[in-house]
Amino acid sequence: MDRVLWLAPPTAVLVFVGASSPWVAQWTPRFLFPALAAAGAVLVVFSFVSSLARFVRRARGERRFRFFPVVVNVVATMFLVILPLMHLVRAMTAPADGAPRILAAFGDWLGSEGYPRPSPHRGVDIAGRMGTDVLAAADGRVTVARDNRDLCGLIIVIDHDPHGYRTVYCHSSVIAVRPGDRVKRGQRIGAVGTSGQRAWPGFEHVHLELQRGRDSRDIEDPLPKIIGCFDGTKAYSADRLVLTYPVKC
Repeated sequence: MDRVLWLAPPTAVLVFVGASSPWVAQWTPRFLFPALAAAGAVLVVFSFVSSLARFVRRARGERRFRFFPVVVNVVATMFLVILPLMHLVRAMTAPADGAPRILAAFGDWLGSEGYPRPSPHRGVDIAGRMGTDVLAAADGRVTVARDNRDLCGLIIVIDHDPHGYRTVYCHSSVIAVRPGDRVKRGQRIGAVGTSGQRAWPGFEHVHLELQRGRDSRDIEDPLPKIIGCFDGTKAYSADRLVLTYPVKC
């Protein structure tokens, strides 16, 4: 069994690399990575229990204390089992205020499924059911609407003049606008999908990014500017940029 457990780290690396590659993610069965993750979680838990049992036996019989295997397994269990399970519970639980579920916030080091990321999250992942409308978060002009052929997948970019901001929407299954189109807040611009870095079943979302100017590296947390769900009867401020959720509530 120890030989099987030693396969867990390289398998985890391969799963991470595969899930981070749009080409691999789109050409593998959608349930492959969740199934591998579930099998890996079982192995990690088994490894943790085994290392703890060996630690207790040696402490009692040989008076030897080997903390390293236990510590490694505790860390692995936390990041590969507990945190993903917590994200799964969050994804299945509706917020009390009726707002969409935030699966990954700006700057998070954990992705939507709860696993570690190689870099801080650039935007906000807002949960939405497959095929439902993606809505413009504010009035503006579409500047990009294409398949980006990267982790973003089908991308839509809207410039919000004269505020000097633009919003970016990733992972759509359908694009319903073209560059140059003027759009109004709450207008359908696409549909929730899994293009690019394909989300696991139950974690489908819109990646919403807020950029200042035209420098894609100059990003800002969009959540402080989100004032709620779109309401067609409500008047929104024109003096400053305010956003509404890019999905229906």
